[in-house]
Amino acid sequence: MTTVPDARGRMRGAFVGAASGALSIGAHGVGGGVMMPSESALVLLVVVSAAVGGAVTILGDRVPTMFVLALGQVLGHAILTIASEHHHGAGLTPSMLAAHACATVLCAILIRGAIVGYSHALSVLRRILPVLGVVLPVSDTERANQTDYRPKVVLRLLVCSGAGTRGPPCLV
Repeated sequence: MTTVPDARGRMRGAFVGAASGALSIGAHGVGGGVMMPSESALVLLVVVSAAVGGAVTILGDRVPTMFVLALGQVLGHAILTIASEHHHGAGLTPSMLAAHACATVLCAILIRGAIVGYSHALSVLRRILPVLGVVLPVSDTERANQTDYRPKVVLRLLVCSGAGTRGPPCLV
């Protein structure tokens, strides 16, 4: 039996996938990657980031966000190292390792905050929307007590209007 992930799981997967790719590029550049990655490296990074996000969506809360982000950072670093035109070696410099670790921790905190904020906003909307949809009964008692207003003025224009034509006088 297949189950469709809830909205929080889909949102978490999208955030983790997008953050894995974006933070890999940013932390790689901060840590010593001097040149811009090639187009092929970026395409491969987008595919791997989408796969990581899809895996997070399917697995749900069984895998911690920090672990999946760290895995995405490792995969992103490997892709940028292998597929890039500049080769700085497979090893991580201390500054690059610190940049990847800080990016992973910060992003995990932000994703967790976004998921909690989404849950709170959704719970508030679930309380408010049924109240907005309530149709209040309208009492019709005031209409029964009102009398119709009829003016006592005769509209002479309508009474006296004839069928004659109007035009210039015959004799000038």
